[in-house]
Amino acid sequence: MEETLHVTLVANAGVVLEYRGTKLLVDGIYGRGDHPFSNLSPETWREMKAGEGLFQDIDYLLFTHAHPDHFSPQMTMEYLKERKVKGIFLPQTRSVRECGMAEFLQEHKIPAAFLTQETDRMGFRVENGITVRPFSTLHLDKKYHHVHHFCYLISFGEKNILLCADVDYTSEDFSRMRRFPLRAVFVNPLFYSELHRRRFFHGELKADTVCVYHVPFSGEDGTMGVRPRLANDMVKFYGSQETCVLCESRQHIEL
Repeated sequence: MEETLHVTLVANAGVVLEYRGTKLLVDGIYGRGDHPFSNLSPETWREMKAGEGLFQDIDYLLFTHAHPDHFSPQMTMEYLKERKVKGIFLPQTRSVRECGMAEFLQEHKIPAAFLTQETDRMGFRVENGITVRPFSTLHLDKKYHHVHHFCYLISFGEKNILLCADVDYTSEDFSRMRRFPLRAVFVNPLFYSELHRRRFFHGELKADTVCVYHVPFSGEDGTMGVRPRLANDMVKFYGSQETCVLCESRQHIEL
């Protein structure tokens, strides 16, 4: 019988994925930049650096792109001074180069995969039964097309999950990923809406479960109105596909 994949929301698009005792933290170290999304709470950041509770024995860090609501180089180096990991995946960007991250990782002998066009679709077998495949994609909105953005297709045994972060679904049709049957796909609220309305998305993305993340916490939505729009979409598209919404800290699902 296939073992359970545990998924726990940290904040925004930050999730902990645990399978057979191995933990991956994706887009989970950030929060000191100018952005309108929910940050790590001070207590969560303290627990993370202390390696307590959910954050005990994090094995791998993965980052989809270098926007401040997904990744902070300074906080990541601060974290790595306190906690050891087996490896890190992150886009090769100017901000990463200029902050001294590469030198830091080399000095501390932390294996790193710096993602570029050359690493597109490359399979990294990080543990027995766990393979990470980064897919280079555009970031949603033309003004962000210069941002190095990656989706992650991660295989946990026979279970494939796809984390889309802020993919430009108007240009990406996901044909490159069709040979991987998806147990779950993680999409932001804009993409979730477009999966059903199909005004700009012309590709095909089939999964047993659609998980909506990158949602501000209750009381932190501000002027964006993400939560009420998502609530309306959930009612409108109810029953069309198995769907779950990850929108509160430490919310946990099993796949």
